[in-house]
Amino acid sequence: MQVEKAPDVQVMVDDIVTTLNTDYLNQHRLICMRSRESSANAYARIWNLPNIWQKALDVGTFYVIEVLAEHFDRLPQDKKEQVLVHELLHIPKTFSGALLAHGHPSAPVNDRTAMRLWKEYKQKKEKLARSGAFEGE
Repeated sequence: MQVEKAPDVQVMVDDIVTTLNTDYLNQHRLICMRSRESSANAYARIWNLPNIWQKALDVGTFYVIEVLAEHFDRLPQDKKEQVLVHELLHIPKTFSGALLAHGHPSAPVNDRTAMRLWKEYKQKKEKLARSGAFEGE
């Protein structure tokens, strides 16, 4: 398996986090990577840095969103955004280094919640575009 940084995905994640105003997500501690030749059958997955490693390395919490190039890169833009929203749902509001499982009671990690948040994201993007917030950038 080959792994490299994914600056294009990083831009999308940063935009989603900013647009949805998810204050608990520290964009500087979310790292996006792209893997190739993985045997996994997924669009993306999220990795955490467990607490024991944080303490051993004397670093804070980090999360890595890995997109699997063979599957993710072929998706249309909207579906890519939906996948990234889904991966972000795995991060608890405490940003502790833990990961929320699918169907977690305090923050359901499922396609319905991801779709609801993605629609909210798209509505906010459209509202910003209509208001001219992006003019001059």
